[in-house]
Amino acid sequence: MIAKKLIIKRVIILLFSYMALALNIVNAKTFIKGEIIAGGIIIVNVSPGSTVKLNDESIMISDKGVFLVGFERKPQPTQILEIYNENVLVEKITLNVKIRSYEIQRINGINKDKVDPPQSVIDRIYMERNSVKESRKKSNLITSTYYNNGFVLPAKGPISGVYGSQRILNGKPRSPHYGIDIALPKGHEVVSPMDGIVVFSNNDLYYSGGTIIIAHGQGLTTSYLHLSEILVSVNDIVRRGELIGKVGATGRATGPHLHWGAELKGKRIDPKYLDVFN
Repeated sequence: MIAKKLIIKRVIILLFSYMALALNIVNAKTFIKGEIIAGGIIIVNVSPGSTVKLNDESIMISDKGVFLVGFERKPQPTQILEIYNENVLVEKITLNVKIRSYEIQRINGINKDKVDPPQSVIDRIYMERNSVKESRKKSNLITSTYYNNGFVLPAKGPISGVYGSQRILNGKPRSPHYGIDIALPKGHEVVSPMDGIVVFSNNDLYYSGGTIIIAHGQGLTTSYLHLSEILVSVNDIVRRGELIGKVGATGRATGPHLHWGAELKGKRIDPKYLDVFN
C-alpha cells in the first residue's frame, strides 16, 4: 500500500512538472535568432504590441513584434533587453556578448594623399562624411522590414580584408577596418544582398570612391565601396540579388575589390553575420 501511494505521488509530481513545463513553453513569447557576439546581429521576435528597451533605450519594433539588435566591434559585455506589455515589464533578458580578438592588417603602397590628405581636400572630406551620416539617419526612420525577404552574398571571391582588423597604412596606425574586402576584377557584378531602398549613391567620394548605401529597415544599412560603376539611384527600391554596381578601385584602394560594410543605428557590425537573415 505504501509503495502504491509513493508511485501515485511521483506520478502526480511528474504530471505537475510536465504541466508547468508546457505552460512555460506556451508563455515563452521571445525568440532570438543569431549569435550574440561582437560585430554580430540578432533578430528578436516578441508578442505584437510589445515595447522594447535595450540598456534603457527604446528600440523600433514592427507590428509583428520583430526587431534587431546589433553589437559593435568592442561592445558592452553584458546588455539588458526588457520586454514590456502595456507598460508592464513581462520579461528581462541578459545578453552576454562574446568578445572577439582582431587581426592587425598592414597595407602599403597607398597614395600618400589618401593616407594623410592635404588641407585642400579636408573640407571636401568633411562634407562627404556629413552627407553619409545624414543618409544613415534617414534609414533609421524606415519601418518596413525589407530584411525579412532573405539574404544572398553581394559577390563571391577571395577575402582580402576582414572586419575589425587594426589597419596599418603605409606604416601608420589608422582606424579599424569596418567591413569585408572581397578581391575581384574590375567590372565584376555586385548585387544587393537583401531587399531595401537606396539611401545614398555617389560616384566619387574621396576615400571610398563609387559608393552605395542601402537601407533594409529599422536602421539596418549595408554599404558598397570602391565601385567602378553605379547602377542604382537614391530612393530606388532594390530586390535581393538585383544588380546594383560593379567592382572597381576608386577612392583609397590599392587594387580592384569590393568593400562591403554593415551598420545598425550607428553600430558598425560584421557583414558575415548577416547570413542570420537566410
